[in-house]
Amino acid sequence: MMKSIRLLLVFTFCSIATFAQEMKRIEIPVGSSQLETFSIPLGEKGVIVLNHIGKAEFNIRKFNTNLEQVWTNQGSVDGNLDYVTHCYDGNRLYLLFSRFKSNNYYIVRVNPTDGKLEKFQIFSVEKMEISNFKALNQSLFIGGIINSTPVILFTNLSEKRTRILPAVVNGQAEIQSMDLDTLQQQINVVYSVGKKAKNYQLILKSFDEDGNQLGQITMNPKDEYAQMNAKSTQLNDSLQIVVGTYGHKGSIGSSKGPSSQGLYFSSYLDGDLQESKFTSFTQFTNFFNFLGEKQKNKQEKKIKSKEEKGEELRLDYRLLMHEIIKKGDHYIVVAEAFYPDYKYVNYSPFGGTLGMLGGGLYSPWNMMYNPYRWGYGNYGLYSPFSSYYSPWGYRGYNSYSNSQQFDGWIYTHAVIAELDEKGNLLWDQSIDLNNIKEEKLIQKIKTSLHGDVLTLSYQRGNNIISKYISPEGQSGDEKVQELSTQNEGDKIRRQEKSDLNYWYSNNFIASGNQTINNSEEGRRSVYFLTKIPLNP
Repeated sequence: MMKSIRLLLVFTFCSIATFAQEMKRIEIPVGSSQLETFSIPLGEKGVIVLNHIGKAEFNIRKFNTNLEQVWTNQGSVDGNLDYVTHCYDGNRLYLLFSRFKSNNYYIVRVNPTDGKLEKFQIFSVEKMEISNFKALNQSLFIGGIINSTPVILFTNLSEKRTRILPAVVNGQAEIQSMDLDTLQQQINVVYSVGKKAKNYQLILKSFDEDGNQLGQITMNPKDEYAQMNAKSTQLNDSLQIVVGTYGHKGSIGSSKGPSSQGLYFSSYLDGDLQESKFTSFTQFTNFFNFLGEKQKNKQEKKIKSKEEKGEELRLDYRLLMHEIIKKGDHYIVVAEAFYPDYKYVNYSPFGGTLGMLGGGLYSPWNMMYNPYRWGYGNYGLYSPFSSYYSPWGYRGYNSYSNSQQFDGWIYTHAVIAELDEKGNLLWDQSIDLNNIKEEKLIQKIKTSLHGDVLTLSYQRGNNIISKYISPEGQSGDEKVQELSTQNEGDKIRRQEKSDLNYWYSNNFIASGNQTINNSEEGRRSVYFLTKIPLNP
Protein backbone atom coordinates (compact mmCIF):
# COMPACT_ATOMS: atom_id res chain seq x y z
CA MET A 1 0.00 0.00 0.00
CA MET A 2 2.98 2.29 0.42
CA LYS A 3 3.24 4.93 -2.29
CA SER A 4 6.41 6.35 -3.73
CA ILE A 5 7.14 9.77 -2.33
CA ARG A 6 8.05 10.97 -5.80
CA LEU A 7 4.55 10.26 -7.05
CA LEU A 8 2.86 12.36 -4.39
CA LEU A 9 1.66 15.90 -4.60
CA VAL A 10 4.36 18.52 -4.97
CA PHE A 11 4.95 20.41 -1.76
CA THR A 12 6.10 23.98 -1.69
CA PHE A 13 8.37 25.41 0.92
CA CYS A 14 9.16 28.80 2.22
CA SER A 15 11.27 30.24 5.01
CA ILE A 16 10.73 33.44 6.89
CA ALA A 17 13.27 34.97 9.24
CA THR A 18 11.93 35.42 12.74
CA PHE A 19 13.66 35.98 16.04
CA ALA A 20 17.00 35.02 14.49
CA GLN A 21 15.57 31.63 13.57
CA GLU A 22 13.42 30.43 10.69
CA MET A 23 9.82 29.54 10.12
CA LYS A 24 9.27 26.82 7.59
CA ARG A 25 6.07 26.27 5.66
CA ILE A 26 4.77 23.56 3.37
CA GLU A 27 1.59 23.60 1.33
CA ILE A 28 -0.42 20.51 0.41
CA PRO A 29 -2.79 21.08 -2.53
CA VAL A 30 -6.42 20.34 -1.62
CA GLY A 31 -8.77 18.77 -4.16
CA SER A 32 -12.51 19.27 -4.38
CA SER A 33 -13.22 15.66 -3.39
CA GLN A 34 -11.32 15.87 -0.10
CA LEU A 35 -13.47 16.11 3.02
CA GLU A 36 -11.15 17.21 5.84
CA THR A 37 -7.46 17.34 6.70
CA PHE A 38 -5.96 17.09 10.19
CA SER A 39 -2.43 17.38 11.56
CA ILE A 40 -1.26 15.36 14.58
CA PRO A 41 2.08 16.41 16.16
CA LEU A 42 4.22 13.52 17.44
CA GLY A 43 6.91 15.52 19.23
CA GLU A 44 10.44 14.87 17.97
CA LYS A 45 9.12 11.97 15.87
CA GLY A 46 7.55 14.48 13.47
CA VAL A 47 3.98 15.24 12.47
CA ILE A 48 1.21 13.18 10.87
CA VAL A 49 -1.18 14.64 8.27
CA LEU A 50 -4.45 12.75 7.89
CA ASN A 51 -6.44 13.52 4.77
CA HIS A 52 -10.01 12.19 4.67
CA ILE A 53 -10.36 11.82 0.90
CA GLY A 54 -13.86 10.42 0.62
CA LYS A 55 -16.45 8.68 2.71
CA ALA A 56 -14.42 5.45 2.75
CA GLU A 57 -10.81 6.46 2.07
CA PHE A 58 -8.06 8.37 3.81
CA ASN A 59 -4.45 9.25 3.09
CA ILE A 60 -1.90 9.49 5.86
CA ARG A 61 1.57 11.05 5.59
CA LYS A 62 4.41 11.59 8.02
CA PHE A 63 6.80 14.55 7.95
CA ASN A 64 9.97 14.88 10.01
CA THR A 65 10.81 17.92 12.13
CA ASN A 66 12.15 19.69 9.02
CA LEU A 67 8.73 19.18 7.39
CA GLU A 68 10.21 16.75 4.87
CA GLN A 69 7.98 13.86 3.92
CA VAL A 70 9.15 10.49 5.29
CA TRP A 71 6.39 8.13 4.12
CA THR A 72 2.82 8.00 2.88
CA ASN A 73 0.11 5.37 3.04
CA GLN A 74 -3.46 4.90 1.94
CA GLY A 75 -6.27 3.35 3.97
CA SER A 76 -9.98 2.69 3.79
CA VAL A 77 -12.87 2.08 6.17
CA ASP A 78 -16.52 1.15 5.72
CA GLY A 79 -18.28 3.86 3.74
CA ASN A 80 -20.80 4.65 6.45
CA LEU A 81 -18.21 5.43 9.14
CA ASP A 82 -16.82 8.87 10.03
CA TYR A 83 -13.49 9.90 11.52
CA VAL A 84 -14.13 10.74 15.17
CA THR A 85 -10.80 11.46 16.86
CA HIS A 86 -7.32 10.10 17.59
CA CYS A 87 -4.97 9.27 20.43
CA TYR A 88 -1.17 9.07 20.46
CA ASP A 89 0.27 7.14 23.41
CA GLY A 90 3.90 8.01 22.66
CA ASN A 91 4.50 4.87 20.60
CA ARG A 92 1.54 4.31 18.28
CA LEU A 93 -1.14 6.55 16.80
CA TYR A 94 -4.73 5.32 17.04
CA LEU A 95 -7.49 6.62 14.76
CA LEU A 96 -11.12 6.08 15.77
CA PHE A 97 -13.88 5.79 13.15
CA SER A 98 -17.53 5.23 13.99
CA ARG A 99 -21.08 6.30 13.22
CA PHE A 100 -23.31 8.33 15.53
CA LYS A 101 -24.98 6.00 18.06
CA SER A 102 -23.60 2.95 16.28
CA ASN A 103 -22.27 -0.26 17.82
CA ASN A 104 -19.54 -0.42 15.17
CA TYR A 105 -16.11 1.03 16.06
CA TYR A 106 -13.21 0.90 13.64
CA ILE A 107 -9.66 1.42 14.90
CA VAL A 108 -6.64 2.09 12.69
CA ARG A 109 -3.31 1.75 14.49
CA VAL A 110 -0.42 3.58 12.81
CA ASN A 111 3.27 2.85 13.31
CA PRO A 112 4.92 6.31 13.06
CA THR A 113 8.26 4.78 12.09
CA ASP A 114 7.29 3.05 8.84
CA GLY A 115 3.63 3.94 8.28
CA LYS A 116 2.33 0.40 8.74
CA LEU A 117 -1.44 0.34 9.30
CA GLU A 118 -3.29 -2.24 11.40
CA LYS A 119 -7.08 -2.37 11.41
CA PHE A 120 -9.37 -3.52 14.20
CA GLN A 121 -13.16 -3.66 14.22
CA ILE A 122 -15.11 -3.61 17.47
CA PHE A 123 -18.81 -4.37 17.87
CA SER A 124 -20.35 -3.46 21.19
CA VAL A 125 -23.42 -1.83 22.72
CA GLU A 126 -26.00 0.01 20.62
CA LYS A 127 -26.88 3.71 20.84
CA MET A 128 -23.70 4.81 22.58
CA GLU A 129 -22.77 8.47 22.08
CA ILE A 130 -18.97 8.76 22.15
CA SER A 131 -17.47 11.48 24.32
CA ASN A 132 -13.95 10.23 25.09
CA PHE A 133 -11.24 8.08 23.53
CA LYS A 134 -7.82 7.07 24.87
CA ALA A 135 -5.34 4.38 23.89
CA LEU A 136 -2.54 2.87 25.98
CA ASN A 137 -0.30 0.21 24.48
CA GLN A 138 -2.64 -2.63 23.48
CA SER A 139 -5.68 -1.18 25.25
CA LEU A 140 -8.49 1.16 24.21
CA PHE A 141 -10.85 3.16 26.42
CA ILE A 142 -13.96 4.57 24.71
CA GLY A 143 -16.17 6.70 26.95
CA GLY A 144 -19.72 7.86 26.30
CA ILE A 145 -23.32 7.63 27.41
CA ILE A 146 -26.14 5.17 26.85
CA ASN A 147 -29.60 6.35 27.95
CA SER A 148 -28.01 9.10 30.09
CA THR A 149 -25.72 6.59 31.83
CA PRO A 150 -21.92 6.97 31.57
CA VAL A 151 -20.16 3.97 30.04
CA ILE A 152 -16.52 3.08 29.35
CA LEU A 153 -15.81 0.37 26.79
CA PHE A 154 -12.49 -1.35 27.38
CA THR A 155 -10.83 -3.31 24.58
CA ASN A 156 -7.61 -5.31 24.63
CA LEU A 157 -6.44 -5.45 21.01
CA SER A 158 -3.99 -8.31 21.45
CA GLU A 159 -6.69 -10.51 23.03
CA LYS A 160 -9.43 -9.05 20.81
CA ARG A 161 -11.63 -8.77 23.87
CA THR A 162 -14.10 -5.99 24.69
CA ARG A 163 -16.00 -5.42 27.93
CA ILE A 164 -17.81 -2.63 29.72
CA LEU A 165 -15.92 -1.48 32.79
CA PRO A 166 -17.96 -2.07 35.96
CA ALA A 167 -20.26 0.74 37.11
CA VAL A 168 -18.13 2.91 39.31
CA VAL A 169 -20.53 5.54 40.63
CA ASN A 170 -24.02 5.66 42.10
CA GLY A 171 -26.71 8.13 41.08
CA GLN A 172 -26.81 10.44 38.08
CA ALA A 173 -23.27 10.76 36.75
CA GLU A 174 -21.30 12.26 33.87
CA ILE A 175 -17.85 11.54 32.50
CA GLN A 176 -16.30 14.97 32.70
CA SER A 177 -12.85 14.17 31.29
CA MET A 178 -10.54 11.28 30.43
CA ASP A 179 -6.76 11.87 30.44
CA LEU A 180 -3.80 9.73 29.44
CA ASP A 181 -0.78 9.65 31.79
CA THR A 182 2.02 8.21 29.65
CA LEU A 183 4.59 8.53 32.47
CA GLN A 184 2.63 6.42 34.94
CA GLN A 185 0.98 4.35 32.18
CA GLN A 186 -2.56 4.93 33.38
CA ILE A 187 -5.88 6.52 32.40
CA ASN A 188 -7.48 9.09 34.73
CA VAL A 189 -11.25 9.55 34.49
CA VAL A 190 -13.16 12.34 36.24
CA TYR A 191 -16.85 11.77 37.00
CA SER A 192 -19.30 14.45 38.07
CA VAL A 193 -21.98 12.80 40.20
CA GLY A 194 -25.31 14.29 41.27
CA LYS A 195 -27.43 17.15 39.96
CA LYS A 196 -27.91 18.89 43.30
CA ALA A 197 -25.43 20.16 45.89
CA LYS A 198 -26.70 17.77 48.57
CA ASN A 199 -25.68 14.66 46.61
CA TYR A 200 -22.88 16.09 44.46
CA GLN A 201 -19.42 14.52 44.24
CA LEU A 202 -16.42 14.83 41.96
CA ILE A 203 -14.77 11.42 41.61
CA LEU A 204 -11.38 10.69 40.06
CA LYS A 205 -10.63 7.09 39.10
CA SER A 206 -7.41 5.72 37.67
CA PHE A 207 -7.13 2.58 35.51
CA ASP A 208 -4.15 0.59 34.30
CA GLU A 209 -3.74 -0.70 30.76
CA ASP A 210 -5.65 -3.88 31.65
CA GLY A 211 -8.70 -1.91 32.73
CA ASN A 212 -8.08 -2.57 36.42
CA GLN A 213 -8.88 0.24 38.82
CA LEU A 214 -5.73 1.55 40.51
CA GLY A 215 -7.30 4.05 42.85
CA GLN A 216 -10.14 6.43 43.57
CA ILE A 217 -10.41 9.92 45.00
CA THR A 218 -13.79 11.27 46.07
CA MET A 219 -14.24 15.00 46.60
CA ASN A 220 -17.36 16.18 48.48
CA PRO A 221 -18.57 19.79 48.82
CA LYS A 222 -17.02 21.73 51.69
CA ASP A 223 -19.28 24.21 53.48
CA GLU A 224 -20.03 26.79 50.76
CA TYR A 225 -17.92 25.38 47.92
CA ALA A 226 -17.53 22.32 45.69
CA GLN A 227 -14.81 21.18 43.30
CA MET A 228 -16.04 21.65 39.73
CA ASN A 229 -13.34 19.93 37.64
CA ALA A 230 -10.00 18.22 38.13
CA LYS A 231 -6.64 17.47 36.58
CA SER A 232 -4.19 15.16 38.30
CA THR A 233 -0.55 14.13 38.20
CA GLN A 234 0.81 10.98 39.84
CA LEU A 235 4.18 11.66 41.48
CA ASN A 236 4.79 8.04 42.49
CA ASP A 237 2.81 4.90 43.31
CA SER A 238 1.32 6.57 46.41
CA LEU A 239 1.35 10.37 46.00
CA GLN A 240 -1.13 12.10 43.70
CA ILE A 241 -1.68 15.84 43.11
CA VAL A 242 -5.10 17.12 41.99
CA VAL A 243 -5.71 20.68 40.78
CA GLY A 244 -8.90 22.21 39.43
CA THR A 245 -11.45 24.95 39.92
CA TYR A 246 -14.00 25.24 42.70
CA GLY A 247 -17.23 27.20 42.86
CA HIS A 248 -20.31 27.89 44.93
CA LYS A 249 -22.09 24.60 45.45
CA GLY A 250 -25.41 26.41 44.98
CA SER A 251 -24.59 26.71 41.27
CA ILE A 252 -24.85 22.92 40.93
CA GLY A 253 -28.20 22.17 39.36
CA SER A 254 -29.00 25.87 38.89
CA SER A 255 -30.49 27.26 35.69
CA LYS A 256 -27.20 29.03 34.84
CA GLY A 257 -25.21 25.88 35.37
CA PRO A 258 -22.01 25.28 37.39
CA SER A 259 -19.34 27.97 37.62
CA SER A 260 -16.00 28.60 39.30
CA GLN A 261 -14.79 30.97 42.01
CA GLY A 262 -11.13 30.01 42.22
CA LEU A 263 -8.43 27.37 42.11
CA TYR A 264 -7.97 24.44 44.49
CA PHE A 265 -4.97 22.21 45.16
CA SER A 266 -5.07 18.84 46.91
CA SER A 267 -2.46 16.18 47.58
CA TYR A 268 -3.36 12.57 48.36
CA LEU A 269 -1.32 9.71 49.79
CA ASP A 270 -2.82 6.33 48.92
CA GLY A 271 -6.15 8.10 48.35
CA ASP A 272 -6.14 9.95 51.69
CA LEU A 273 -6.13 13.76 51.69
CA GLN A 274 -2.86 15.30 52.92
CA GLU A 275 -2.91 18.96 51.89
CA SER A 276 -5.70 21.17 50.58
CA LYS A 277 -5.66 24.81 49.51
CA PHE A 278 -8.42 27.01 48.01
CA THR A 279 -7.50 30.33 46.39
CA SER A 280 -10.16 32.67 45.01
CA PHE A 281 -9.50 34.43 41.72
CA THR A 282 -10.16 37.65 43.65
CA GLN A 283 -6.76 37.05 45.29
CA PHE A 284 -4.98 36.79 41.94
CA THR A 285 -2.99 39.82 40.80
CA ASN A 286 -3.71 39.65 37.08
CA PHE A 287 -6.91 37.63 36.68
CA PHE A 288 -8.98 40.67 35.60
CA ASN A 289 -6.40 42.18 33.24
CA PHE A 290 -8.54 41.20 30.24
CA LEU A 291 -11.10 43.81 31.28
CA GLY A 292 -10.89 47.40 30.13
CA GLU A 293 -9.24 49.79 32.60
CA LYS A 294 -12.56 51.20 33.76
CA GLN A 295 -14.15 47.78 34.22
CA LYS A 296 -11.07 46.42 35.97
CA ASN A 297 -11.02 49.33 38.47
CA LYS A 298 -14.71 48.83 39.13
CA GLN A 299 -14.17 45.11 39.78
CA GLU A 300 -11.24 45.79 42.12
CA LYS A 301 -13.34 48.27 44.10
CA LYS A 302 -16.05 45.64 44.48
CA ILE A 303 -13.50 43.11 45.74
CA LYS A 304 -12.06 45.57 48.24
CA SER A 305 -15.52 46.59 49.46
CA LYS A 306 -16.44 42.97 50.10
CA GLU A 307 -13.14 42.29 51.87
CA GLU A 308 -13.72 45.23 54.22
CA LYS A 309 -16.98 43.55 55.22
CA GLY A 310 -15.26 40.23 55.73
CA GLU A 311 -16.90 38.82 52.61
CA GLU A 312 -15.78 37.63 49.21
CA LEU A 313 -17.03 38.88 45.85
CA ARG A 314 -18.87 36.05 44.11
CA LEU A 315 -17.55 35.07 40.68
CA ASP A 316 -19.23 32.95 38.01
CA TYR A 317 -16.59 31.89 35.50
CA ARG A 318 -16.21 28.63 33.65
CA LEU A 319 -12.64 27.55 32.96
CA LEU A 320 -11.12 24.95 30.67
CA MET A 321 -8.34 23.27 32.65
CA HIS A 322 -5.09 22.17 31.01
CA GLU A 323 -2.82 19.34 32.07
CA ILE A 324 -0.66 20.16 35.08
CA ILE A 325 2.91 21.14 34.13
CA LYS A 326 5.52 19.93 36.61
CA LYS A 327 8.30 22.43 37.41
CA GLY A 328 10.67 20.89 39.93
CA ASP A 329 8.53 20.41 43.05
CA HIS A 330 6.18 23.20 41.89
CA TYR A 331 3.21 23.14 39.51
CA ILE A 332 2.21 25.35 36.58
CA VAL A 333 -1.56 25.63 36.09
CA VAL A 334 -3.16 26.98 32.89
CA ALA A 335 -6.91 27.52 32.40
CA GLU A 336 -9.02 29.36 29.82
CA ALA A 337 -12.20 31.28 30.67
CA PHE A 338 -15.04 30.63 28.23
CA TYR A 339 -18.79 30.96 27.86
CA PRO A 340 -21.38 29.74 25.33
CA ASP A 341 -22.83 32.08 22.74
CA TYR A 342 -26.31 31.83 21.23
CA LYS A 343 -28.14 33.28 18.30
CA TYR A 344 -31.84 33.79 17.87
CA VAL A 345 -33.79 32.85 14.77
CA ASN A 346 -37.44 33.46 14.02
CA TYR A 347 -39.19 30.26 12.95
CA SER A 348 -42.51 29.88 11.26
CA PRO A 349 -45.25 27.81 12.93
CA PHE A 350 -44.71 25.24 10.16
CA GLY A 351 -41.19 24.39 11.36
CA GLY A 352 -39.07 26.35 8.87
CA THR A 353 -37.58 29.81 9.04
CA LEU A 354 -39.92 32.65 8.19
CA GLY A 355 -40.05 33.08 4.45
CA MET A 356 -38.75 29.55 3.86
CA LEU A 357 -40.59 26.31 3.29
CA GLY A 358 -39.75 23.04 4.97
CA GLY A 359 -39.43 21.88 8.52
CA GLY A 360 -36.66 19.74 10.00
CA LEU A 361 -33.91 21.03 7.73
CA TYR A 362 -34.12 24.43 9.39
CA SER A 363 -34.86 23.25 12.90
CA PRO A 364 -32.60 24.86 15.51
CA TRP A 365 -32.24 21.45 17.16
CA ASN A 366 -31.01 19.62 14.08
CA MET A 367 -27.45 20.44 15.06
CA MET A 368 -27.96 18.85 18.47
CA TYR A 369 -28.21 15.48 16.74
CA ASN A 370 -25.06 16.07 14.73
CA PRO A 371 -22.06 14.93 16.81
CA TYR A 372 -19.71 17.01 14.67
CA ARG A 373 -21.36 20.29 15.70
CA TRP A 374 -19.86 20.39 19.17
CA GLY A 375 -18.26 18.05 21.66
CA TYR A 376 -15.18 15.90 22.16
CA GLY A 377 -12.32 15.35 19.69
CA ASN A 378 -13.69 15.82 16.22
CA TYR A 379 -16.73 15.63 18.17
CA GLY A 380 -14.34 18.53 20.26
CA LEU A 381 -12.08 18.33 23.27
CA TYR A 382 -14.22 18.01 26.38
CA SER A 383 -17.19 15.76 26.97
CA PRO A 384 -20.37 17.27 25.52
CA PHE A 385 -22.32 15.30 28.13
CA SER A 386 -20.77 17.02 31.17
CA SER A 387 -22.84 19.92 32.49
CA TYR A 388 -19.79 22.04 33.29
CA TYR A 389 -18.62 21.89 29.67
CA SER A 390 -22.06 21.90 28.04
CA PRO A 391 -23.64 24.97 26.42
CA TRP A 392 -26.93 23.92 28.01
CA GLY A 393 -25.76 23.39 31.61
CA TYR A 394 -28.01 21.24 33.77
CA ARG A 395 -31.20 22.20 31.95
CA GLY A 396 -30.53 20.43 28.69
CA TYR A 397 -31.25 21.98 25.33
CA ASN A 398 -34.99 21.13 25.48
CA SER A 399 -35.47 23.83 28.11
CA TYR A 400 -34.56 26.58 25.64
CA SER A 401 -36.97 28.41 23.43
CA ASN A 402 -37.50 27.24 19.88
CA SER A 403 -35.64 30.28 18.55
CA GLN A 404 -32.46 29.97 20.65
CA GLN A 405 -29.57 28.18 18.98
CA PHE A 406 -26.11 27.47 20.36
CA ASP A 407 -23.60 29.40 18.25
CA GLY A 408 -20.14 28.53 19.56
CA TRP A 409 -17.80 29.29 22.44
CA ILE A 410 -16.28 32.65 23.31
CA TYR A 411 -12.92 32.80 25.11
CA THR A 412 -12.23 35.89 27.22
CA HIS A 413 -8.77 35.17 28.67
CA ALA A 414 -6.41 32.55 30.03
CA VAL A 415 -4.93 32.52 33.52
CA ILE A 416 -1.52 31.03 34.36
CA ALA A 417 -0.28 30.39 37.90
CA GLU A 418 2.58 28.71 39.73
CA LEU A 419 1.83 26.78 42.93
CA ASP A 420 4.37 25.48 45.42
CA GLU A 421 4.40 21.94 46.81
CA LYS A 422 1.67 22.86 49.32
CA GLY A 423 -0.55 24.63 46.79
CA ASN A 424 0.33 28.20 47.77
CA LEU A 425 0.00 30.73 44.96
CA LEU A 426 3.45 32.10 44.07
CA TRP A 427 2.47 34.24 41.08
CA ASP A 428 -0.16 34.56 38.40
CA GLN A 429 -0.38 36.02 34.91
CA SER A 430 -3.06 36.24 32.23
CA ILE A 431 -3.30 36.56 28.48
CA ASP A 432 -6.21 38.31 26.78
CA LEU A 433 -7.97 36.09 24.21
CA ASN A 434 -10.02 39.05 22.94
CA ASN A 435 -13.36 37.19 22.86
CA ILE A 436 -12.14 34.84 20.15
CA LYS A 437 -14.85 32.42 19.03
CA GLU A 438 -14.70 28.70 18.23
CA GLU A 439 -17.36 26.25 17.08
CA LYS A 440 -16.03 23.56 19.41
CA LEU A 441 -14.64 23.73 22.92
CA ILE A 442 -10.90 23.26 22.45
CA GLN A 443 -7.74 24.44 24.16
CA LYS A 444 -6.86 27.66 22.32
CA ILE A 445 -3.76 28.42 24.38
CA LYS A 446 -0.78 26.13 23.76
CA THR A 447 1.99 26.03 26.34
CA SER A 448 5.63 24.99 26.51
CA LEU A 449 8.08 25.01 29.42
CA HIS A 450 11.48 25.20 27.73
CA GLY A 451 14.23 25.55 30.30
CA ASP A 452 12.85 27.93 32.91
CA VAL A 453 10.81 30.03 30.48
CA LEU A 454 7.10 29.38 29.98
CA THR A 455 5.74 30.14 26.50
CA LEU A 456 2.03 30.66 25.84
CA SER A 457 0.75 31.05 22.29
CA TYR A 458 -2.48 31.02 20.35
CA GLN A 459 -3.54 31.63 16.76
CA ARG A 460 -5.89 34.41 15.82
CA GLY A 461 -6.60 34.62 12.11
CA ASN A 462 -3.24 34.58 10.35
CA ASN A 463 -1.31 35.79 13.41
CA ILE A 464 0.44 33.96 16.23
CA ILE A 465 0.20 35.77 19.57
CA SER A 466 2.79 34.76 22.17
CA LYS A 467 3.63 35.64 25.74
CA TYR A 468 6.75 34.64 27.65
CA ILE A 469 6.90 34.27 31.42
CA SER A 470 10.14 34.23 33.39
CA PRO A 471 10.87 31.78 36.24
CA GLU A 472 9.85 34.54 38.68
CA GLY A 473 6.49 35.02 36.98
CA GLN A 474 7.36 38.23 35.14
CA SER A 475 6.08 38.76 31.61
CA GLY A 476 6.72 41.28 28.86
CA ASP A 477 4.45 42.51 26.11
CA GLU A 478 2.72 40.06 23.83
CA LYS A 479 4.50 39.38 20.55
CA VAL A 480 2.59 39.06 17.29
CA GLN A 481 3.90 37.13 14.27
CA GLU A 482 2.19 36.97 10.91
CA LEU A 483 2.15 33.65 9.11
CA SER A 484 3.54 34.42 5.67
CA THR A 485 2.54 32.48 2.58
CA GLN A 486 4.63 30.95 -0.19
CA ASN A 487 4.95 33.56 -2.94
CA GLU A 488 5.23 37.29 -3.28
CA GLY A 489 1.87 38.72 -4.26
CA ASP A 490 -0.11 36.04 -2.43
CA LYS A 491 -3.40 37.19 -0.93
CA ILE A 492 -5.30 34.95 1.44
CA ARG A 493 -8.95 35.01 0.39
CA ARG A 494 -10.20 32.45 2.84
CA GLN A 495 -8.80 30.71 5.91
CA GLU A 496 -10.58 28.15 8.05
CA LYS A 497 -9.97 25.42 10.61
CA SER A 498 -6.72 27.08 11.65
CA ASP A 499 -4.94 25.50 14.58
CA LEU A 500 -1.76 25.96 16.58
CA ASN A 501 -0.11 23.18 18.58
CA TYR A 502 2.99 22.78 20.67
CA TRP A 503 5.34 20.44 18.78
CA TYR A 504 8.74 19.85 20.43
CA SER A 505 11.53 21.78 22.17
CA ASN A 506 10.73 25.48 21.53
CA ASN A 507 8.83 24.76 18.31
CA PHE A 508 5.13 25.12 17.63
CA ILE A 509 3.23 24.11 14.49
CA ALA A 510 0.39 25.99 12.81
CA SER A 511 -1.97 24.42 10.29
CA GLY A 512 -5.20 25.09 8.42
CA ASN A 513 -6.95 25.45 5.08
CA GLN A 514 -6.36 28.48 2.88
CA THR A 515 -7.60 29.73 -0.47
CA ILE A 516 -4.91 32.00 -1.93
CA ASN A 517 -5.03 34.32 -4.93
CA ASN A 518 -1.93 35.35 -6.85
CA SER A 519 -2.06 37.72 -9.83
CA GLU A 520 0.59 35.74 -11.71
CA GLU A 521 -0.07 32.16 -10.60
CA GLY A 522 -3.84 32.26 -10.13
CA ARG A 523 -5.86 30.73 -7.31
CA ARG A 524 -4.85 27.73 -5.21
CA SER A 525 -6.45 25.86 -2.31
CA VAL A 526 -3.99 24.37 0.17
CA TYR A 527 -3.62 22.80 3.58
CA PHE A 528 -0.58 24.42 5.15
CA LEU A 529 1.85 23.46 7.91
CA THR A 530 4.17 26.08 9.40
CA LYS A 531 6.94 25.30 11.86
CA ILE A 532 7.35 28.21 14.28
CA PRO A 533 10.37 28.50 16.61
CA LEU A 534 9.37 30.68 19.57
CA ASN A 535 12.09 32.23 21.68
CA PRO A 536 11.81 35.06 24.21
